[in-house]
Amino acid sequence: MSELKIEETRDNKLLKRKEIRYKVLFGNESTPKREQIRDLLAKNLGVNKELIIVDNNVQQSGKHEMNGYSKVYSDKESAMLYEPDYELYRNGLKIKEEAEAE
Repeated sequence: MSELKIEETRDNKLLKRKEIRYKVLFGNESTPKREQIRDLLAKNLGVNKELIIVDNNVQQSGKHEMNGYSKVYSDKESAMLYEPDYELYRNGLKIKEEAEAE
């Protein structure tokens, strides 16, 4: 099971979100997917996973750890307003058919 260590949390009141920098330690397991990281963050922070946008993850070659940056919004409407479409697609908050219908 992967372990999550939160290194920094910053409140961004203007955009109604918390910005989180973290490290994921995953030992001999495979590199965690974006969805698994969202689950870990939701569990650790006690928030709904629909409010979490995993922005960036970087793994150094040969290490079993990953540094990342995510945003936790206060409500889903704020995430839909401030995040670009490609981030919403990557995090499963928007589906391609929805965009084509607009």
